[in-house]
Amino acid sequence: MKQASASPTGPDLAAERAEEKARQLRRMKGIALGALLLAVLLLALSHYFGRQGAWAWVGAFAEAATVGALADWFAVVALFRHPMGLPIPHTAIIPRNQQRIADNLAHFVRDKFLDKAVLLPRIAAFNPAQRIGEYLSQPERVAYLATQLRSWARQSLAALDDPAIERDLLAIVKRQLHDWNAAPTAAQLMQMLTHGQHHQRVLNAGLVKMAEWVSAPEIRGLISDKMMAMARREYPKMTWFTDKLDRTEEIADRLADKLAQALIDEVVVVLKDPEHPLRVHYGEEVVRMMARLEEEPELQQKVQQFKTQLLLHPALQGYVQQLWARLRAWLHDDLDSEDSVIARHFVKYAQQLGERLRDDPVWQDAANDQLRIAVEHVADQLRDIAPEHIRRTVQDWDARYMVQEIERSVGRDLQFIRLNGTVIGGLAGVVLYALFRYVPGLSG
Repeated sequence: MKQASASPTGPDLAAERAEEKARQLRRMKGIALGALLLAVLLLALSHYFGRQGAWAWVGAFAEAATVGALADWFAVVALFRHPMGLPIPHTAIIPRNQQRIADNLAHFVRDKFLDKAVLLPRIAAFNPAQRIGEYLSQPERVAYLATQLRSWARQSLAALDDPAIERDLLAIVKRQLHDWNAAPTAAQLMQMLTHGQHHQRVLNAGLVKMAEWVSAPEIRGLISDKMMAMARREYPKMTWFTDKLDRTEEIADRLADKLAQALIDEVVVVLKDPEHPLRVHYGEEVVRMMARLEEEPELQQKVQQFKTQLLLHPALQGYVQQLWARLRAWLHDDLDSEDSVIARHFVKYAQQLGERLRDDPVWQDAANDQLRIAVEHVADQLRDIAPEHIRRTVQDWDARYMVQEIERSVGRDLQFIRLNGTVIGGLAGVVLYALFRYVPGLSG
């Protein structure tokens, strides 16, 4: 099977995204700093030329822009750290409020994302079954999933090659089988068979098999031999006489044929008659056995003893170990093959499922109903688990790491605040300069 090409995933992709965010942040910081330095330069030039004529307007713009840039720089930096390392009150807001951020974030996720009243309508509108179907209908995506499945299965199977793990798993299986009460299971199995008269079908199959067995020439020969041996043992004088006539084997063969044919004829009668006494008696015995398996401690104990003896039998244990070894070797070979049977079947059935979910509204409704039920059960549990997990995770973060991650995420946008402060401050300075210069009563 050809492996599907895929984009980087996991840690590599996360590292690439983090580095890209850091590059964008550094670029915007440089632009904001450049705007501040440009405002300072214009302010210095305006003073150098005496702030006369056009330079008066430039000076007004540059002075206000410098103040606005410095103010917004202070505001942005104060979110993440102390400006210039000075412990100014109400700065380093995020690291100082790590506990409160953790609590508020936990409550926000619980109330806004995990509330069933919010979650279920969104899931219904999203139609996740159809989305899953569209995803699985794309051969390249299913091929990629098959590749990931093979990789995961190989790793899991390799872990089972450890003798210690294999021994522990075998011990767990043995313990579960030892604790398993086989009698109620047997009763339930018999109840399933009696539902819809399946036990009668089992009887039919057994009778047909018995008729085929009796019809075989080698079996009739075996019956003839057994009848001859019994006759020689029980009736030696009669067989002595028939031996003299050389008729013993012929008589035994005829009797065997007649006995076999009688059994076959009776089987045919039973098969044709749904009310045959044998069927009735068989049904009654099945019902009685079910009741005994559920009610009689002695019979339950016998079933348990038989189960224990079967589990401890060396031949069964050896067979199970050989079967597991062969199965594991086959799985290793198949998962290592590019033409994996498991992967082929996964691709085939995943695509069929995807087409059904994509195109069939009935399948979509059924799948969405099951997803809704699952979400209803899981949402309440997540509302109890997720907030505490979020709270502990945020609390355990190193403050510098938390600041770095938040700044990478929103710091680029915050640099636009610095740029806006520079430009808007400069424009406000020009407006104020014009007011004080031209509005009567405001000018000196």
